[in-house]
Amino acid sequence: MKNSHLFVFWLLIAALAFATPASAAYENDSEARYLISQDILGYLRNADQEEPTINELYQAASLYPEYPRSINDSAGNTFVFYQPVKKVVILNNNAADALTVIGTDDLIVGVAESLKENSLQFPETSTLPSVGKWMEPDIEAILALDPDLVIAYGSWPDPEKLETHLPNDIPVIRMDFYKTETYRSEMEAVGHLFNKEENADEYLEWYDHYFDLVNERIQDIPEEERVRVYAEAGEGQSFGRRAYSTGTGLHDLLVAAGGVNIAEEYIDGYADVETEWIIYQKPESVLIWSGKGGYKTDERDLVISQYNGFTGITGSDKIPAVSEGRVYVITSSFAFGSSSPAALVQVGSWLYPSRFEDIDAQSVHEQYLEKYTQTAEDVWDEGTFYYPDGKD
Repeated sequence: MKNSHLFVFWLLIAALAFATPASAAYENDSEARYLISQDILGYLRNADQEEPTINELYQAASLYPEYPRSINDSAGNTFVFYQPVKKVVILNNNAADALTVIGTDDLIVGVAESLKENSLQFPETSTLPSVGKWMEPDIEAILALDPDLVIAYGSWPDPEKLETHLPNDIPVIRMDFYKTETYRSEMEAVGHLFNKEENADEYLEWYDHYFDLVNERIQDIPEEERVRVYAEAGEGQSFGRRAYSTGTGLHDLLVAAGGVNIAEEYIDGYADVETEWIIYQKPESVLIWSGKGGYKTDERDLVISQYNGFTGITGSDKIPAVSEGRVYVITSSFAFGSSSPAALVQVGSWLYPSRFEDIDAQSVHEQYLEKYTQTAEDVWDEGTFYYPDGKD
């Protein structure tokens, strides 16, 4: 037995002693009381268990009622934290984005190499030490930073490239921070984890406001009158064009804005489709996803090239979206994640301009940039987040 049962009982008494009337002010009080009591009872039943350790229980008791606290990640894992997280390694831009929004980017100590290339979006975070590629992390670099946790995508990198090589005291939380179905719960979870519930709630109020606004504007449009949209990412990998359908963020975005994806019953996910099929479908609007542009101010020409790549295909003059000037490019830096409410308003105004004529979509994006990012105003002006954008 690691320590005497009497000492563990002392921990329980200490925890209860901390439960003064003032503790009711802590929203975590009920959760902390439950977690610490369960852990102490578990320890009494099996004093040889590895987790939680007696030191973790002691630490939690001293921090009660703020700790312990638990969260669930998007891979179905539950994590219990017995003290504040002070050092975080992140393996993708979306995680950096989320932590910036809730005001905990100062806890990041290491980043994936790809984030270091985004100095205009993350001027401070991008200067931190690299921990390798987001799909091929450098385990030694992570261990050298001695983080309290690592945040990775839900499915990448494979656990055999990450968790398998890390000790148990460096948990890997898997969250995507870009999928519509999990984004909100992920933001609530990290707000709770980092004791930043107020910041997370304030952001989610902004998030919900614009999602609700768009829904109110389009909800009464009959299905047969909704704009038929073709969504793609440029040339196909084998032939034709690379279309996006169900199960993709671009599909979710255009559907939330009131559009109907013409590829929904033709393909799943993303796949190459024949150019002739697109022309035959006669989409009323085209939405092109681009991995270029955004905060990278030197890639405007690449975004415009994608636009011209579609409008210039043989037979495009037979597509209503082209002849009526309703082809749009939207970048990954704008369309998904924490900026998605601004993107949703923009796409809604493209599809149904008369229903959004009183809404300045650009100002919604500027609200986001000012309140929730590290970027300077010159990046707002010089970046190409979507096209056409009136900057030509």
